[in-house]
Amino acid sequence: MLQITNTLSAIVVGSMLLLGGCIEPLTIEDDPPQAEIAVSETRRIELRYLRFDVEGFEQVLTLDDLRAMPQATLDGVWLLDLELTPLVQNALTQLKQLPPDQVSQLPQAAQNMRTLLNITPDNVDLSGTSLEELIGLSSSVGLPPAKALSDIFEIGVTENFISIEANTQAVVQGLIASHPATQLRDGPVDAAHPDGLWAVAPNSLPITLGDVVSNFDDLAMRFGPTMTEFGEHPGFIEQATGLSVIEEEFAMTVKVNLNPLPYKGADLTDVSGASVNSIASQIESVFPVDDPDWMQVEGLVASPSISSMTVVMVENDQFIASGTSQDPLPTGNSPAWSLPPWEFERVVAEMTMLSAADISNHCTNYELGTGVQAFSACIDDNHWVEFETFNNVGNPPPPSYAWDVVLELAQVRLHDGGLQEGDADIAFTLSDVPLGVAAADIVEEIRTNMAADPVALQDLAENLTANTFGFADFYYWKPKPGGSAQWEGDWLFFVTADDIPVDDSGPARPYAYANPGFFADAALTNKLSSTANVDGDDTHEKVRIAAGDVLFVEDDVGRVYRIDVAAKPSANRLALDVTRVN
Repeated sequence: MLQITNTLSAIVVGSMLLLGGCIEPLTIEDDPPQAEIAVSETRRIELRYLRFDVEGFEQVLTLDDLRAMPQATLDGVWLLDLELTPLVQNALTQLKQLPPDQVSQLPQAAQNMRTLLNITPDNVDLSGTSLEELIGLSSSVGLPPAKALSDIFEIGVTENFISIEANTQAVVQGLIASHPATQLRDGPVDAAHPDGLWAVAPNSLPITLGDVVSNFDDLAMRFGPTMTEFGEHPGFIEQATGLSVIEEEFAMTVKVNLNPLPYKGADLTDVSGASVNSIASQIESVFPVDDPDWMQVEGLVASPSISSMTVVMVENDQFIASGTSQDPLPTGNSPAWSLPPWEFERVVAEMTMLSAADISNHCTNYELGTGVQAFSACIDDNHWVEFETFNNVGNPPPPSYAWDVVLELAQVRLHDGGLQEGDADIAFTLSDVPLGVAAADIVEEIRTNMAADPVALQDLAENLTANTFGFADFYYWKPKPGGSAQWEGDWLFFVTADDIPVDDSGPARPYAYANPGFFADAALTNKLSSTANVDGDDTHEKVRIAAGDVLFVEDDVGRVYRIDVAAKPSANRLALDVTRVN
């Protein structure tokens, strides 16, 4: 794996050679394991503060470099929330426009779904629905039924009852936005997100670096069946392969400003030296996000697409009756509005309501050839539709909302071909479906998101340096040269859970400290340290020390140690005498 420390080591060594003998040799080796310190035994340890600042260093990460990293690290780097509306619209459009020879290969329910996407006043089959009465009424005045329907819905006779945009919006909001995987994503733990769960942008798919590297190979699993507050969500992607977003030449280049060398600390078990990765304490300033070129991404497919995708939508096992009352407003009393948001009948009701929003309050009167009014069709501001007949022309369809009209029609037509209720779950496989977003837009959103939250890159950056060795309980810290005078001096920082490396098997060790921090007494009742902000760090227990200070500290198995701060061997070295108390 490509590591910053490997590359920088040559720079560090070269600099030391140029500077000659005026600076003691730089070494970062840690002590070999030794026997545990015994009760009442005292051992001395010297800790050295290491620093070698670099600015504008360009780190290139290839696809192979990323593949070598722990999957947990890659999955923890959120890149963007991909808005799914373009993808869904492309999928529905492809189904709608599928050639006849391919339509015949679809399951019957999917064929019927395609018919519904193409339905217009001119080609609609009203048989088996309450609107069948409209055929007789229209015939009585010499009018095609298509004309009455187009008048009511204020569309042309060859226009779709429901636009592809309304279809898309209803599917996205009902089927996709109701899936838990599109609602929350994992992210850093902070005051606003104590559980580490972050809201996903509406109607979007959270994309991580792990998704990009693995080419989204778990898409069907992530967005398959899962439990929700409404019951089991059936999922919306049954199968997906070949999501083409990156090429093998993919590379991510980031500029970094940092001290790549680790902090030196002590493992109290045997009072041996250990190293703690220094990235966490610098993460807010590691990436020069004000530089427009701080991150470059190459090797993205110009027009990302999915080579094969099977979309699913389930129907309710029962026929869902249309509403018979205007109340409760604004939907009426159809049971469809109580269904889970992902079921076909609920989605149809929602998409029709969206389409009906543009229909005005109006009435159309139809006359016999003699000039006598035969029937009228009216729709009010709430989109309640009423047909009224005159002069014994015939029986009008019952009044209902516009969405009730389409709901009944859609259910009847979905079961064409002999399908029974409960047997018309929809599944259709499409090929080469564009994601609907350009590579340049993806890169810009990634760069913007990373700049706004560089902490999200902490695990990635720590894996690049990968210089935590041993099991330090605390480490030696000094402020950066030229920093604020209020932080001057020597400090001991107690480790936090974030200082423990994590790979796919989990943390290298549990964070089992019952009393983290530094105390004035062996009973650990008088704490000397705090998490007060010091040079941007407000998570570590820390204390400023000087020669002659006495501290007490407890390790992760409950053993207490006394620390006597000795005279400093040199400006950047610290000597500590450690005595085990119990």
